[in-house]
Amino acid sequence: MTETPGYQRIKQSALRFVDAMKIGDTPGVYRKERGEGESFYGSYHAAHVLDLFGELQNRPAADLDIWAEQFQRRQTEQGYFSGKPAEFGRIRTLDELEPVWHYTRGNLWALRMLNRQPERELRFLEPLLNADRLYRWVKHYDWRNSWAAGNQVLAAATALFALRDWFGASEVDSLMEKAIFPALEELQDPKTGYWGTQLGADPANGLFGTIHVVPIYFALGWPLRHLERSVDSTLACQLPDGSFWPGGSDCPDFDGAYQLVNLMALTDYRRDDVEAACRRYLAHALQHESADGVGWLLHRRDSKPADWVPRPHWIWKEGETTASAELRDEDPNRTHIMLGSWFYPLSIALVSHFLGDTGYEGPYHFNSHSLHVCNVFNEPLRYS
Repeated sequence: MTETPGYQRIKQSALRFVDAMKIGDTPGVYRKERGEGESFYGSYHAAHVLDLFGELQNRPAADLDIWAEQFQRRQTEQGYFSGKPAEFGRIRTLDELEPVWHYTRGNLWALRMLNRQPERELRFLEPLLNADRLYRWVKHYDWRNSWAAGNQVLAAATALFALRDWFGASEVDSLMEKAIFPALEELQDPKTGYWGTQLGADPANGLFGTIHVVPIYFALGWPLRHLERSVDSTLACQLPDGSFWPGGSDCPDFDGAYQLVNLMALTDYRRDDVEAACRRYLAHALQHESADGVGWLLHRRDSKPADWVPRPHWIWKEGETTASAELRDEDPNRTHIMLGSWFYPLSIALVSHFLGDTGYEGPYHFNSHSLHVCNVFNEPLRYS
């Protein structure tokens, strides 16, 4: 696809921030935000930004090897990933994996972007290779917090796909269809199309949980039910300024755009309303473009701290069976992070793909191997 001037602007703003966060000459070493040191999330999200714009393929293979090595060295003997070197030899039970699922997912996605793989097999998945246990594991979460539960299940799906593709576990697709699919089907609320709302999740939490579930459906080509109710729910979650969180926030805003665009690949229900919502969203997302052309803002340019509502980051602490909400993003001195320079361009890519006439269309790379970039209009990730 031809690069529009709008695409080029979005691309350059994102890439300038990636360049500004680079540390030293070693490939793949980045900070997450100004004033910080080397960061796993900086390096992981930088890989996604570059992949979105087709830039990783221009890097020398030796540089990608060095970049990948920083993720590979975080892998433990059991196969999960940890930022603590002392955990290299620690064997975790299934219950003890809660604090490392999200971190493991990020390392695996980063390696996917770099087209490299971990050195050790993912032995920590062994308890989930039994269909009955995998089914019960999905159902054991408190889906009243759909957002936190969906994060964990998406991480497990990520690891299972890696086991299939990198280590020859050809039974994974069948296993997931026998265990994860029926469990998730039972947890979807037919009145909202979301996961967990019938159990007590509020609509926003249901949306943010749902977008961690539906990429699994898209990756495997599973049928998604209750489409019309999901359209209704997502339109109702959008705020008047086009955002999905007061003052704007990278994760919730991406989540809303992702849901709307993917639903429109499956149904024409309320298409005019969704088109209008996507145009409002695009205008909102552009309010997060940094005025200096370097990166994307945590909050809208036209907002003030009184407008912001700190969003929860769900943390699974050692020894606890439920996630804790850690509130962030309310500090007015924090203005840009690497995640925003991935999620705002990615969501603009999605709505421009759907609308087709925004001036921001271009050759965005939707890489299904990272499930946040896996859309229903990508080819299903199936392997023989």
